[in-house]
Amino acid sequence: MSHYGDELTLRLSGIADTSALDDDAALTRFMRDLVDRIGMTVIAGPLVATETGPPEKAGKSAVVILAESHAAIHTYPHLREILINVFSCKPFHENDVLDEFHRLLGDFRITEHSLTRRGEEWPRDLTAARRLWSTQRVPG
Repeated sequence: MSHYGDELTLRLSGIADTSALDDDAALTRFMRDLVDRIGMTVIAGPLVATETGPPEKAGKSAVVILAESHAAIHTYPHLREILINVFSCKPFHENDVLDEFHRLLGDFRITEHSLTRRGEEWPRDLTAARRLWSTQRVPG
């Protein structure tokens, strides 16, 4: 692999079933199921937090820290939307991510989508990585 990993970002709109978008227990289960489905390893979380305020800001945020990086979601029940970020140095299938969201939410529209290769030409040789780090770090 010539890059560090892949980052999937999505915005799902017109969500059919919004009941889970405001349910801490459902989001905690979902994050565990998602991580299991894409074959990642949890090292912390899931953690779910509530954001109050006007409808365009109110909802839940859930994050899980992975040995491979992280997965995070931000729900907006009043807007019938969810924002998603999955970043991993281990390959995963986008369709597996979408299948898990369909299982949780029913139908939806994908209104924003990005799959980005991150860390192009990431050094796999630790000697090269150490050399790169030592030339770029700020003396402390």
